[in-house]
Parts: sequence; structure tokens; C-alpha cells
Amino acid sequence: MSSPVETAAAPVSTPEPSPQPEPVVEAQPTPTPVPELTETVGVSQDITAAADAAKSLGGDYAPMVAIALAGMAVAGGSKAWSFYRDRAEQKHEQEMKKLEIEAQNKGMDGQQPPPCAAKSTAMQAEIDGLKAKLAGIEKKTASISADFDGDDVERQVKRMKKRIDELFEIVEK
Repeated sequence: MSSPVETAAAPVSTPEPSPQPEPVVEAQPTPTPVPELTETVGVSQDITAAADAAKSLGGDYAPMVAIALAGMAVAGGSKAWSFYRDRAEQKHEQEMKKLEIEAQNKGMDGQQPPPCAAKSTAMQAEIDGLKAKLAGIEKKTASISADFDGDDVERQVKRMKKRIDELFEIVEK
């Protein structure tokens, strides 16, 4: 058997690997945090006031009252009325423009359509009749002066009637 011999072992050197370039890692931008999106619906102050009024009423019918008041606020709000008014005006203007274009196409060149012309003639005749009556009334009242006092005339007539009654009493005696 062999005896263990202690030998100093020389360190074995291994060849160092040649330096290899490290792989290039491109820097990626850090992701920006995405803001959390929420959807909000703007509520008119009229509707909010209607809901508050219904809450203050309380009771079994509060939800129905809230719905009714909110409906009135939406349908009858000032913005709604101005929208309806503007829309009606625009529709009227559009219809008038349409009639004007149709009149130009028919070659009327600014003349009124036949139904309108007939109605206009009838109205003009009525206006002329009223002017004639007014002229007659002015002619009759022209003799009355500007300082005419109807109450004074009435008092004079009453005095005359009283005097006539007195004269009839004297004659009867």
C-alpha cells in the first residue's frame, strides 16, 4: 500500500477566455403610467334641483316626483326653449327660401303666389273700407272743438229738464 504522500499540488491554471463583447441591450423607455379613464356625465342644475326637491318630499312617491321634475327640467329648460325657438325660426326661414326659389323657377320674379295675392287683395279692400268709415267719423267729429266737455253738456241738459218739469207744474195749476 502506498502511503499517502502529501504533495503540494501546484495550481493548475486554465486559460482565461478571451473577452467577448457583451451583448448590447437597447434601453427601452420605461412605460408611462396610463391614467385611469373615467366617464362623467354633466347634470344640469335644473335636474339636480329637481332631485333635491324630491328627496326633501320623501315618502312613497318621491322617485316619481323626481322623474317628473327632471323631465320638466330637461324638456322645459331655458336652453331647450331657446333651441326649439331657434329651430322653428330656421325652419321658417328655410321654407321661405324654398318658396322664393320656387317662385323664381316659375318666373314670378318677386310676385306673390296666387293664393297670397288673392288674400292680400281681400285684406286691402277691407282696409280701404275701414279708412272710408274712419274718414266719415272724422268729418262728423270735426265740428267738436278740442275743449269740448261732455260732463258740462250733461249738466246743462239735466238743468233744462228740471226747468221744463217746473214749467209743466206751473202750467197745470
